[in-house]
Amino acid sequence: MRSSSLGQPQLSVTDNGPGVPESEHQHILQRFVRLDKNRSTPGNGLGLSLVDATCSLHHATLTLRDNQPGLRVEIVFPAPQA
Repeated sequence: MRSSSLGQPQLSVTDNGPGVPESEHQHILQRFVRLDKNRSTPGNGLGLSLVDATCSLHHATLTLRDNQPGLRVEIVFPAPQA
């Protein structure tokens, strides 16, 4: 975790998987969404929807980016109050 120039804590998580097309970024934040039904990895499509809900609860900003290859998830939290 690091802080932005505005003192906002930031967290990013990356992978080097097949990635997610930009046109699907908002779609994968919905519950039970898996882009490829034939993937061999187990899962229910809940992970990113839970991350998105947690970010909303804490007034954080969630951004999905291309990691070339893979996906990069960036979360920026509000600056701590003094």
